[in-house]
Amino acid sequence: MGFGTSATEIIFFVGSVLVALSISGVLGITSVHLASGIQDKGNIIKNGFDTDFAIINDPDNIPVSAGYYVFYIKNTGYNNFYFNYDTVSVIIDGILIGPSNLSFSSADGVSLKRSEVGEILVNSTLSSGYHTLKVVVYNGINRKMIFQV
Repeated sequence: MGFGTSATEIIFFVGSVLVALSISGVLGITSVHLASGIQDKGNIIKNGFDTDFAIINDPDNIPVSAGYYVFYIKNTGYNNFYFNYDTVSVIIDGILIGPSNLSFSSADGVSLKRSEVGEILVNSTLSSGYHTLKVVVYNGINRKMIFQV
């Protein structure tokens, strides 16, 4: 009788240990997946902070040069980014401005470096009144400005 009780207790003990191990394994895998998801989201947010810009025009006084409206963009992020039609989209009043009506100007002619100001020249006929400018860079970061012509 003593041996039967010990065998039963050993079986229950081993069964309990196996159940505990399987539960801890599932919790461990879930924790790894959760930590990985948090890290991925953090990298996305970091990228958003690393690439940032501002439209620094006076919305009531948009300069015009040789028939082009001039919009000033300042790189306020940590990363440099290419400053051309392939990486920057310009939308005025909900209409995407095509490459034939855009010109980009930066110090090196290629990219907008940290704290540098570049110019977007837009060749467009705008009626007098208020308009909305939206600038979107390659990773989806965007800024809006309501301006008056």
